[in-house]
Amino acid sequence: MRFPDAAVLAFFFMGLAAACHAGETALAVQEGPAIRVQTAAVVERLMPQHLVVTGSLRADQESNLAADANGKVLQVWVERGQVVHRGEVIATLDERSAALGASAARAQANMAASQLGQAQRECERVKHLLDTAAISQADFDRQTAQCVAQQWSAEAAEAQHKSAAKLLGDARIRAPFDGVIGERLVNVGQYVEPSTMVASIYVSDPLRLQITVPEANIASVRKDMPVSFTVAAYGEENFSASVRFISPNVREASRDLVVEALVANRDGRLRPGMFAVARLELGEKARPVVPLSAVSHDDSQARVFVVEPDKQIQERLVQLGETKDDAVAILNGLRSGEAVVTKPGSDVRDGARVE
Repeated sequence: MRFPDAAVLAFFFMGLAAACHAGETALAVQEGPAIRVQTAAVVERLMPQHLVVTGSLRADQESNLAADANGKVLQVWVERGQVVHRGEVIATLDERSAALGASAARAQANMAASQLGQAQRECERVKHLLDTAAISQADFDRQTAQCVAQQWSAEAAEAQHKSAAKLLGDARIRAPFDGVIGERLVNVGQYVEPSTMVASIYVSDPLRLQITVPEANIASVRKDMPVSFTVAAYGEENFSASVRFISPNVREASRDLVVEALVANRDGRLRPGMFAVARLELGEKARPVVPLSAVSHDDSQARVFVVEPDKQIQERLVQLGETKDDAVAILNGLRSGEAVVTKPGSDVRDGARVE
């Protein structure tokens, strides 16, 4: 039997010793020296709560103006974005036929009124004759019935005149309230009917922020509660509103409540139809809090470093809540009484030991 040479055995033991030394070195590097850190205890404080919901802006008043008459469009007086006042003429239709109809109806009404006057005088005369027994009761009743019929004829003629006058007035389509023209939907020469949409008009100040609140949160919603919101056009700029109208019912299909808040818009920067992300303040609730300096952010994730009782650091992902007075609420990931590193440096990592 042949034994290994001495040189081979020496090389083997040298390698084994080197490997052991490398393992000890790696372990020492992994553990590293104990580091010194500043810590703060996780405590509970009353912190504000909020609910984030989505919604859209709508005009406080909006209307699609109908022609309400038949005729050809002669003039259109407005354009998109134009400010108009109540009663201002939006468009004019050909009113010649309506004017002739109104004149004929006025004549009929005047004639009926004249005939009514004559009939009433005749009734007074036959009443005197009846009192003197010059005519019979039957003749008196017959004449009285004619007076009543003539009175109804006069009222019918006056109603027809008012209807014709309305048709004449409808040839001028007017703004129903102060607002801004959104769409101009007709052009000169176009023939319109009572159902034809002529223009749309909006009241842009104030606006209504219409949001939907989940059923689980409706107990927190109340009239006049403040709402802040952002729109894509102005980035992170916050706008303020106040809850004014609350639906009386929860929608069965989506299990949410429609709420409307009024938004002042004197400068006209906000527009109806804008998508909004709204935030409702729901009061305060006790939450675990830590200093803002204890939270690190990486790839949209928040994390803190907790010092365990065995002096070892543990890295944790946390869900953040509201911020108040340089402290932030922790919704998930920490418990009251734990210690967190307040200003983690580059040497603070998961598994490191502290002095």
